[in-house]
Amino acid sequence: MLYAAIFSFIFHLILHLFRAYIPGGMEAGLLKDPISAIYTPFSILLVYEAYLMIYYLRRSTTLYIAKQYEVIALILIRGLFKDMAALDLQEKFWMSQHNVAFSVDLLSVAVLFILIYWFYRLSGTLKYADFEAQEQKEMGVKLKQFVKSKHYLSLMLFLVFVVLGVQSFIDWVVPTFNHIEQANMIAVNDIFFEEFYNFLIVSDVIILLLSLLYTDNFPVIIRNSSFVISTVLLKLSFTAEGLLSQGLIVLGVAFGVGMLAIHNHYKELQNPDA
Repeated sequence: MLYAAIFSFIFHLILHLFRAYIPGGMEAGLLKDPISAIYTPFSILLVYEAYLMIYYLRRSTTLYIAKQYEVIALILIRGLFKDMAALDLQEKFWMSQHNVAFSVDLLSVAVLFILIYWFYRLSGTLKYADFEAQEQKEMGVKLKQFVKSKHYLSLMLFLVFVVLGVQSFIDWVVPTFNHIEQANMIAVNDIFFEEFYNFLIVSDVIILLLSLLYTDNFPVIIRNSSFVISTVLLKLSFTAEGLLSQGLIVLGVAFGVGMLAIHNHYKELQNPDA
């Protein structure tokens, strides 16, 4: 994936350099500025992050949610490169609506980075080896069955991931090369991640229902329910516009972090000697 990202970055730069010789190349938003070339390798890295979500699902629900937050943060960062290429520097910075939107995106990324850090810190997954060893130690027979169920769920999600990835690639590449003057930098979100997050919501609900088969621990049930709500809010951000989109993203991640913090305090009340 890394080599593919590097190759795509160089290829995009070459297309930018020779856009004058490509029919419709001068009108293509994707080729107007060399900064836009950063958008392409970031798209590939985002797909890899989406794969990591599926990979960690079978090992830890908490890490699976953390990867969802990382993906949404990277989507915002990728959007910054698109917005950066179109900054209006001819008038006062705050007089341009586009410049204000860019500033809001910058602030949103900073806030998300802090929230993701706290999510990892609260979940104890920053040191993954210690976290996994502790999970294995606490894992009973029923929990092992739950993990096995998540393994099958991750396999089904991987199949969805592959099918959606191939379909999205074809749906984006073919029209782009047929009408390169209409090439833009937001199609990947519309044709892959918006649809993929629908399946993630279904996956989160299945995890919640499966967890009820193996535990009646109230804090765990509330935590998993909160993760579903968090994912739904992230999904809604794809269809929202302007400040509402960033607001839903920050709210979704903040809600997950907040509920995880409450869950941890609840566990301390249940196990005061732990």
